[in-house]
Amino acid sequence: MNPGQPPAFTLLELMVVIAIAAMLTIAAVPAFNAITRGSQLTQAGQLLTDELALARQAALTRNRAVEVRLYRCPARDARHYRAIQSFVIDDDTGRAVATGRARFLPAGVIIDAGSELSPLLQPERAKTAWTDADPQLPLPDLGTDYDARVFRFQSDGTTNLTITAQWFLTLHHATLGDNLGALPNNYYVIQINPLNGSVQTYRP
Repeated sequence: MNPGQPPAFTLLELMVVIAIAAMLTIAAVPAFNAITRGSQLTQAGQLLTDELALARQAALTRNRAVEVRLYRCPARDARHYRAIQSFVIDDDTGRAVATGRARFLPAGVIIDAGSELSPLLQPERAKTAWTDADPQLPLPDLGTDYDARVFRFQSDGTTNLTITAQWFLTLHHATLGDNLGALPNNYYVIQINPLNGSVQTYRP
């Protein structure tokens, strides 16, 4: 180096710095993915919790039953429960009138369909929504390519669920699969009290 010239990095020093930066980036990717998935799960849990609370409030304020539909629809190469919609039941006709559009969970998050983690979705415990008087409504981007599980908040805020059973849903990331036999490391449980319709959440 000539006197008076500013110091400079050698090629070897630059290569070492680049290698260190690359290793730090690679090491940070799993942590970043975990944070992203955790954020998606939190958003999904809050979305469902809010929708359930709004459905119960609508039943109380309108003094009518409100039906909650949980939709199973296509997601990549499989079908998962990943959307919710509420309907006010007309006392005169018995028809269900949507209170708003269906809301979908953030990409990558599903409601587990298994009996261990989501008793509320089991066929023997919930009825199918569709009848001749209440045709299946098309959903945005899906049409009628879906099915649903249904329960109701009654006009007094209670539910039509059996009071002797526990009613809950478990959310987790779709990459873990579906119909899991046990809770994964990262999950979001939403429990509904059948007696008063209150909603509680559990998170590790």
